Amino acid sequence: MVSLLFILFLGGLIFSSVRYLKAVEKHPRGGMPVEFYKNMLITFGILTAVFGMWIFLLINAVGTSATIDQKIKMYEEENSRIEKSVDVIVKGYMEFEASTYTGLKDKDAISLVSLFPELKSDSLVQQQIEIYVANNQKIKGLKENKIDLSAAKWKLYFGK
Repeated sequence: MVSLLFILFLGGLIFSSVRYLKAVEKHPRGGMPVEFYKNMLITFGILTAVFGMWIFLLINAVGTSATIDQKIKMYEEENSRIEKSVDVIVKGYMEFEASTYTGLKDKDAISLVSLFPELKSDSLVQQQIEIYVANNQKIKGLKENKIDLSAAKWKLYFGK
């Protein structure tokens, strides 16, 4: 859609340029036709520049789409490693506190950290949980970008 409008305004820019030059030849001292085509030339020039920049931004957004899935995969793999390392710490702690915390073995490591105040205060576990949460936010943002990508493609060239 934006590409089509850019092409139309570019055509208008070329048309108004030609008409302006012809009007200047016929009326070298200026006049109404010269001013009209000059204003038309300025208008089409501005619109062409605006739509050209918009196309550039859309092309940039579509161009980065190839890496979104790879980034999501990378963050999910990092979260998986964090889950495993936190799970090892939690299991070690649960073995140590087996008599106090019985029946909690079926929960995942991330939710178990919130149940154990001693683990919450462990700086390594806390740092890993912060990284885990930050990665989840990044994954969410990348998935939103992927959704917005289809709108950018449609605006650029009526694609999906």
